[in-house]
Amino acid sequence: MNARSSRYRALLTGGAPTQADMEWLRQQNLEVEVRGSELSESELAGALVGKDAYILGGLERATAAALSAADDLKVIAFLGVGYHAFIDTAAATTAGIAVTNAPGANARAVAEFTIGLMLDAWRGITDLAMETKAGRWHESKGRNLHAKTLGIVGMGAIGTIVARIAANGFGMRVVYASRTAKPELEREIAARRVELSELVAESDVISLHASYGPQTDRVIGDAQLAAVKPGAILINTSEADLVDPASLRAALMDGRLAAAAMDGYYIVPAPAAQDDPLGLLALDHTKFVVTPYAAGATEESFRAMLEANVESIGNLLSTGKDPRVVNPGFRDHAQWLPVRARSRDDVESVGPA
Repeated sequence: MNARSSRYRALLTGGAPTQADMEWLRQQNLEVEVRGSELSESELAGALVGKDAYILGGLERATAAALSAADDLKVIAFLGVGYHAFIDTAAATTAGIAVTNAPGANARAVAEFTIGLMLDAWRGITDLAMETKAGRWHESKGRNLHAKTLGIVGMGAIGTIVARIAANGFGMRVVYASRTAKPELEREIAARRVELSELVAESDVISLHASYGPQTDRVIGDAQLAAVKPGAILINTSEADLVDPASLRAALMDGRLAAAAMDGYYIVPAPAAQDDPLGLLALDHTKFVVTPYAAGATEESFRAMLEANVESIGNLLSTGKDPRVVNPGFRDHAQWLPVRARSRDDVESVGPA
C-alpha cells in the first residue's frame, strides 16, 4: 500500500487472528477492528461506519441495509470462496464497493474435510458414535471405498486435490464434469471427463466442488437424483444451493441416495431440527450429516485467506485493480477510484475455482 494507506481502517469478523496476525496486519498499514461471527444487521451497519475495508469471515450478512450507512466502505473481502450467501453483491456493486474472495487459499483444507465427510457418510461414523454413546452397541457392516467410482462436479483446485487423494489413497476410479478438461490429471490418475448425466448414473460417491452461479443453481435436482446409482452418497462442501433441498430430502427419504453430507446449510445459522422448514435436519445421522462451514477453517488456511484478502484490499485501495474482484461492475459506481481505474476493460474478474 502507499503512504496514504495508514488511514485505511478495516473490520474483520469471525476470524481468530493471533497476536502475530494482528502485528502483520499493522505492518500492512491496516487498522483492524475484530468482531464476532454473528453480528446482527444493525450491529454490522454500526461496525462498518468509517471503515474502508471489510474482511467477512463470520456468519453475518452484508445486506443492502447493512451496507447503506457504510459511506466510506470500498472493499468487501470474503474470507473464503463461496461469498454469495453472505454478501448482497448487487447492493455492493450499486454502492461502488468491490467484492473479492480468496480462491484456492483454503483448497487443501476443504479437500481434506471432504474426504472426512465422504468416509463419514459412506460408513455412518457419526451415527455409530452417537448410538454407541447412547448405550446402543449396534452391529454394523459397511462397504469399502476401494475400487468405487467418485464423481466430481467442478474440477478446480479443491476437486483436483480430492481426486488425487481418492485415487491414490483409496484406489477409487474418478470421473468428473467440468467446464474445462484436465488432461494432465487424466493422465496422472486415469480420470475421465463425462457429462453430468453420466456422472450421476455411474458414481458411488458424488462430490460437489463447482462454484455457485446462475448455471449451477440447483444443478442437482429431481432429474439428477432420480438417476443416481443404488447406494450412492452425495457430498457437498461447495455451496448448499447447488442442490435443490426438496429433491435432496425426497431422495434420502425414499432411498435413492443412501446418505448425504454437506458443510454449510440453506439456512445460516441452521435451526434446531424440529424447526427446520426444509425437513433435512430431522433426518437421522445415517441419512444426513451437516457441519457449520467448517471445511476451510484451519490455522493454515486462515492465514492464507487473510493474506489473499489483504493483498486484494491493498491492490484495490492503491491502484483500483485486483484479479480477485468478483463484481467488476462496481467500477461504474465507485467514485473513490482513480479515473484511470474505472474502466473494466483492463481488469480480469476471477471467481471461485
